[in-house]
Parts: sequence; structure tokens; C-alpha cells
Amino acid sequence: MAFALRKRKSVKRVSPRVLGVLGALTVGASLLTAPQAFAADAPTNAELLKACNWASFCKFRPQSYWGYTGPAHQVGSTAYNCGSQTNQHRIDWSDTTTAGNTVGVSVTAGYKFAEVFEVQVETSYSHSWQNSHTDTESNTLNIPPGSYGWIERGTAKQQAKGWWEIQFRDKYYGHYVWYVYDFQQSGFNSDNPGYGYVTFKDKPMSLSDRGRHC
Repeated sequence: MAFALRKRKSVKRVSPRVLGVLGALTVGASLLTAPQAFAADAPTNAELLKACNWASFCKFRPQSYWGYTGPAHQVGSTAYNCGSQTNQHRIDWSDTTTAGNTVGVSVTAGYKFAEVFEVQVETSYSHSWQNSHTDTESNTLNIPPGSYGWIERGTAKQQAKGWWEIQFRDKYYGHYVWYVYDFQQSGFNSDNPGYGYVTFKDKPMSLSDRGRHC
């Protein structure tokens, strides 16, 4: 039986230089078709609230309001009684309550949205609104022997929830109207001081406490 030898197909060799050119062309083409990175196409809620200063229309629409007691926290210094009898200690303290919101923008007089919010809440719920309030007092504690004492306070607070409508004369991020939903802000509750409290606390000193303070 006879076998015929098969002819090998000739293979074209491409020089490294040509391969480099082809690779560069391929990369260039992919760069032309790749999606480009753009800046954010929508403002943050914080940017929108700050824009109330220059927007053509800025309105807060309240949906709910409630009063409550803020978290317990120490006010003033801690007093130590290293003696063998119950002693009286006077503690002077000052406590400032500031407004806070879910957007995280500082509530100051420089921002128009703070004024708009205050007016709308007072009009809708007949409650005065204070963005900042400071209480200053002096209290006398009866501290048992070998103990330390302090003053704890829970502040009377109020909170309102609603949404914002902000309009612009010229397009802002591509739109004339923007909304901020589920906005909540807290503040001091001067109309219902009963929500707040001040308590006197004391606790026996440990050996390390005595070593540091007695």
C-alpha cells in the first residue's frame, strides 16, 4: 500500500514589531468604546439642604411630631467623699442641647433650611422650636462615706419628621425640582420640660478609686 506525503501548510510569521502595533490599535479601539466616568448625576441630601440658601423655593412639609427624653448623660464633675461621714458636695454644671438631623448638616443660623424648618414646625404643631439651648445649674449632693457621686441628666427633646421640596430657577444637576424624603430633626423641648430629668447618683469607691482620689 502506498502512502502519499501530506504537504505542510506554510505558516506566516508575524514580527514582534507588527504585533506591538496591532496591540496598540486594539487598546486604542477599546478606549474609544469604553464607558466614560462622569461626576455624580444627583446632589446629596446635604447639598440640597445647603442649596436652600440660594434656591428659588425651599419648603419643609412636616408629617409627624413627638416629644421624648434624650439619653442619660453625666453633667458636671464627679465628687469624692474620702471621709467617714456623709458629706455634702456642690456640683456646678452646664449642659447644651443642640439640634441634629438625619442628613448630618449642622443646624446653624447661616443655613436658611434651619429657619424654614423651625417656622413650619411651629406653624403646624403650635410648638416652639429651639435649635440650641443651654441649662446652667448648681446642685448639692449628699455623698455617703467612702463613695463618689455625680449628676445624671436626660434632656427634654422634640423631633419632627417630614420631607423637603426645593426648586431652582436654572437646572440643578439636570432638574428644576428636587426632594428630600424621610427627613428628621431633633431639638430642645422647652414646651414640655417634664420630659427631662436630673438625678443624683453615688457609688462606693473601689480600692483603685481611693488610691487615685483619697
